[in-house]
Amino acid sequence: MAQPVPPPRRDRARCRSRHSYEGFVEKRGPRDQGYRRVWAGLRGLTLAFYGGPRDCEPLEMLDLGELVAVRAEGGGLVLRLRGQEVTMKAESWEAQEMWRGFILTMAEMKVPTDLALLPGHLFQLSEALREERDRRATPGVPSCFFEVTRPEAERLLERSADGGNMVLRPGGHGRGVSVTTRQEVNGTVQVKHYKVNRVDQGYVVDVDTPHRCSSLAEVVQYFVESSKGSLQPLHREYSPRLGERDPQSSAPHPAPRRALQPPHNHGMAEELAKKLQLRRALTGD
Repeated sequence: MAQPVPPPRRDRARCRSRHSYEGFVEKRGPRDQGYRRVWAGLRGLTLAFYGGPRDCEPLEMLDLGELVAVRAEGGGLVLRLRGQEVTMKAESWEAQEMWRGFILTMAEMKVPTDLALLPGHLFQLSEALREERDRRATPGVPSCFFEVTRPEAERLLERSADGGNMVLRPGGHGRGVSVTTRQEVNGTVQVKHYKVNRVDQGYVVDVDTPHRCSSLAEVVQYFVESSKGSLQPLHREYSPRLGERDPQSSAPHPAPRRALQPPHNHGMAEELAKKLQLRRALTGD
């Protein structure tokens, strides 16, 4: 049984999952001798630290499901998790407050009421919360599922290399679901296929150590995380680039909304606030 094979690290920001919030921080944890400057990215309950903003493979990841408390102390933000403490220092007080807001929002699934932030920043948090709720609550078919055969999946990935390198498709003989991946390793293209068996209340990925998932979305996330971001799903909006009929065009599932890419600078956040105020003025809300 095959395992996802990560290729050499690529210096491309798109080779990893989109984050709800990200930026440079000074980070100190149990394995650090002192503070070190890293790029931090938050997605759901995963807080990842990278060497730089374009790195694909994280240096370390924290599971915010283990979060006990968050507090401001000594000019930094102390995250107390079960078994460890990690301190983050942002480049400004405002950025630190944004980190506190996003971390608590993802951990508690609600926007904290004690944040000293601008309306545009609070709008970012509300949008991130809405998208995270949708991501967790949607048990349906992910946007990288295509009604294609095994050979068609291979051609689909070959012709859309810039859009992703992994798709879900119906399993052979109408059984379960399969995952097809396409990676270039040391100049050699490797195409692999994995079985995903349907079981009671979930799915099991057929790899050396079978991995159980509660949804197809978790199956996708398993391949992304186990390959350290080198595998990324091909979303439906990229398929028209193939220059021929979209194999998914007849499927009933609507195209997914693009996630809001939150800005890192204050000017863009203020612009969001202005747009929100204008929308309210036009609609009378």
